[in-house]
Amino acid sequence: MHDLSPFTWAHCHPPERVRYMQAEIGQSLKRAAVLITDSEFTRRELAAYFGWSIERIRAVSLACSPDFRPRNEEELSHTLGTYGLVAGGYSLYAGTIEPRKNLDALLDAYGSLPECVRRRWPLVLSGYKGWRSEGIHSRITEAERAGWARYLGFVPAEHLPLLYAGARLFAFPSLYEGFGLPVLEAMASGVPVVCSDSSSLPEVVGDAAAMCPAEDVDALGRLIARGLEDDAWRGEAIRKGLDRAQQFSWKRCAQETVAAYRAAVEL
Repeated sequence: MHDLSPFTWAHCHPPERVRYMQAEIGQSLKRAAVLITDSEFTRRELAAYFGWSIERIRAVSLACSPDFRPRNEEELSHTLGTYGLVAGGYSLYAGTIEPRKNLDALLDAYGSLPECVRRRWPLVLSGYKGWRSEGIHSRITEAERAGWARYLGFVPAEHLPLLYAGARLFAFPSLYEGFGLPVLEAMASGVPVVCSDSSSLPEVVGDAAAMCPAEDVDALGRLIARGLEDDAWRGEAIRKGLDRAQQFSWKRCAQETVAAYRAAVEL
């Protein structure tokens, strides 16, 4: 179970997806002896929502690809050049364009920065066009016309690690995440992170990121400004982020998944 959004955030999904996921998850819960979640947050949310014994749910953290790592300007220049970007010259959001990602708050916060800051480090957004995203895209287009935002659409998998590594800051004020892989990818890339303190994100970033309540636009704007301009904070965030990212591995994920299957067999 990656998250409970088809139940707890149903309004952020297409109705047909909600109907399908609720029905299929309901059947899975009847069959399962043990459940695996991506985070401790989802583990506890799942137990409370469905009345499952917490002992029958295992939290197994994800990891990110080793392709997400710090890179020098020479490595980045060709790929970033295809998007008209330069290393260290932009802030990044990566993820589906949808209401649950709280992009209205991100655009409000970024729009509150001094114009010289926004133009020096424009906000770059990458990801699929999700459901109920028309209003968000309209706002992104307005910001593009004003010269402080870019929407790249879906970026090929081989380009994404380079897009991360070239960012000056990664911003991810999501309202709800089952894990939050993008913030881990950013930390592993040596990029400072500003994110919300909602759902599972605090247990992924630890003390390596600057966090605020998801809907506190003023606080988000202040953190983004610090992430762009405060070199002392940036250096500390990069160091802590790289250390934090090292604590997540696919080997550990596999080992803990095997342990969950063994627990299921023993029931």
